[in-house]
Amino acid sequence: MGWENRVREAAYTPPSGTRLRFQYEDVGREVNKRTTAFEFPDVEGAYVQDNGFGARKYPLRCYFAGPTHDLEATVFELALLEHGPGRLEHPLYGSFDAIAFGSITRRDDLKSGANQSVLEVTFWTTIGALYPSSQSDPRNELIAALDVVDATLSVQFGELTDLRTSAARVAMKSTTRSLLRVVSDALGAIAGGVTVVNRAFRDHQQALNYNLDVLVGQPLALALQVSNLIKAPALAQIGIEMRLDGYRRLANRIFGTPFVNSFNAELAGTRLRLSNAFHTSDLFAMSAVAGSVRSVAEHTFPAKPDALAAADAVFAQFDRLVAWRDDGFAAVGQIDPGAAYQALQQAVALVGGYLIQVSFSLAVERRVVLDRNRTIIDLAAELYGSVDDRLDFLIASNELTGAQILELQAGTTIAYYL
Repeated sequence: MGWENRVREAAYTPPSGTRLRFQYEDVGREVNKRTTAFEFPDVEGAYVQDNGFGARKYPLRCYFAGPTHDLEATVFELALLEHGPGRLEHPLYGSFDAIAFGSITRRDDLKSGANQSVLEVTFWTTIGALYPSSQSDPRNELIAALDVVDATLSVQFGELTDLRTSAARVAMKSTTRSLLRVVSDALGAIAGGVTVVNRAFRDHQQALNYNLDVLVGQPLALALQVSNLIKAPALAQIGIEMRLDGYRRLANRIFGTPFVNSFNAELAGTRLRLSNAFHTSDLFAMSAVAGSVRSVAEHTFPAKPDALAAADAVFAQFDRLVAWRDDGFAAVGQIDPGAAYQALQQAVALVGGYLIQVSFSLAVERRVVLDRNRTIIDLAAELYGSVDDRLDFLIASNELTGAQILELQAGTTIAYYL
């Protein structure tokens, strides 16, 4: 089948609902890939942030011909001026919601092209809903906020660590290796559940382990590598509870490191090593919270309680981080510059607003106490009206195991979602 068979009729349906056809010639489209490059002194290459992509743009030259071409062009022009997005049936790129953007040019060739009117317009794809006074996708907002966290955290880590002496660099390598083992213990199983994610996680691990001698002298690059490693398991499409629990355990292990209680050391060299150890642990702990935020941004929640429980988990992890950081900065006699904290706080606030907003459109939880023994098959049919597409969800949402999957006993409380 050649390309000629894939070309279809071109039409636009404005919000008022009248489908308007038009003729066309050559077509094309454009999309902006949102990326930002960060370059650092003495570091070859650049770190490129990937912030997703913008609206796709479809410039079209729309032709109308025949004895009523001027009237058809006028109707089409008025349709383009209607408020709100319509439905564009593109002759080559499919059908999608779009809105006329920018200038709309009309030309009536009364002499050079009689019986013909031409309108030139650029259609932009558009999202379907507003999100807290913003027209951007909330997931993209979260990911962009996390990119800011990466950049500010890396800069702050470079400013607060002092690695001018050989002893300080050796101690930093030891601390980093210890924390990398903690990351592997807390997140390795989560990353291992998805082949692509596991490969990325292991690649980041190897890059850190093999290049640690070099990275210790380049704290900005080290911080970015650590952040990439810790956030990699957030992309694993497994239960959100498992991912958030993994990041919680990682943060709790860091909060319990023994050096936190030893900041009152008197020797200058010891104070320096402890200060570097604290800021390295702070890098890992803040990246753990960022990993929780990224996990939420990548997850589709099936029911309202799931979204609210995830919000509570992220807030609790962030609150404990704040208390731990306050104690740590006080113990090393330093003042938190605040840039990294502010960036992470903004990301956490965004994820809270996102989850609360999402929860209003999700299924509401209901509970029923069984008055007799039931099977999960007939119960799924009663509660959801179907079995095949809801049975796994009924099992997972109630954490049914073993004999319960064969038969549910009278008196069992079952949650279901409407």
